[in-house]
Amino acid sequence: MVFTGKTPMSSDAPHRKTHSELKPGQQAMLFPGFGYFDQKKECWRALVHGRVFRGDRIPLGTRLLLKGLKRAMRASPEELASETFQQRIGGFLTSPGKRRRIVLKTGERNYRLRRRTRRNGAFYGRITLPPDAIPDTPPQQDLGLEVVGPESSLASGKIHITPPRGISIISDIDDTIKFTDATRKSEMLANTFLRPFEVIEGMAQLYQHWHQRDCAFHYVSSSPWQLYVPLAELCLASDFPDGSMHLKYFRLREEMFKRFRPLRRNNKVAIIAGILKCLPTRKFILIGDSGEKDPEIYRFLARRFPDQIRAIAIRNLAARPLEGQRREKLNRVLSTTQVRLFVEPEEIEDLATEIAEQL
Repeated sequence: MVFTGKTPMSSDAPHRKTHSELKPGQQAMLFPGFGYFDQKKECWRALVHGRVFRGDRIPLGTRLLLKGLKRAMRASPEELASETFQQRIGGFLTSPGKRRRIVLKTGERNYRLRRRTRRNGAFYGRITLPPDAIPDTPPQQDLGLEVVGPESSLASGKIHITPPRGISIISDIDDTIKFTDATRKSEMLANTFLRPFEVIEGMAQLYQHWHQRDCAFHYVSSSPWQLYVPLAELCLASDFPDGSMHLKYFRLREEMFKRFRPLRRNNKVAIIAGILKCLPTRKFILIGDSGEKDPEIYRFLARRFPDQIRAIAIRNLAARPLEGQRREKLNRVLSTTQVRLFVEPEEIEDLATEIAEQL
């Protein structure tokens, strides 16, 4: 994820350091971030995020906790031996690369991140992009990003350049574009680790329809970063538009058994608020579902950012429909924000067009 809840205050400047300081056997991964125009500093910047890890050492404690996860899912030996389970659990069975110095490269310029990798192997930074990297009036575009190794690139990723004006879609993932059944813990675990991912029918087509009208996308979810690869593969195979991705780190000890639940309210609020602050002149549509706290989170944000959040669309789940006081409270947001409930994606197909006509 690009944000941890707070926007980094310092910027990682170009640096002559030539490569990242990874130990033998350590690997790196970059996650999709976004670039934005900093109106105060009058320059283009990008928020970047990645992870350093090694997969050849599984701590004994993690192995013991894995046994508990298997019991919680009540999975058969065949399911645990399946390729699906092995791929999904793999990200959790890696050792973090702690306190490593990271050097990134975009274009011909290197950037040494101010802070080393964290205890969980994650690294974050905000880089100032070269003036010639972005045209004066940029369309949506991607910039390549690399983790620089001593001899070659250790990982590659994308920075999605987001123009100062336009419409952005902030979308949940679980039970919004991908079936998870997050309201039932046993089913959520099975759908996360044992079963093929299943997209919500029609959502990719809806998002492509909006993407063709120049909407930018930011995916904000409680799904673990350790599942980024299968989630990215699902989005690519299902033809969801590219966009920045903002997930959450899970520790097996703390999350898998005690509270493997969607992102806590305060974390999700902070992540979305960070995106809104970086893009103060864009208008936003927030898409979520009624299963957990999306209506409450989006209502809070709409009251805090009334000039930016122009619409909230909630996928109404039969398992936990939005009704009673929850629905009444959401409907009481300011008049500048539309509220839509939908079951079928085509019910909100016109939403982006309506917002665009108001600009």
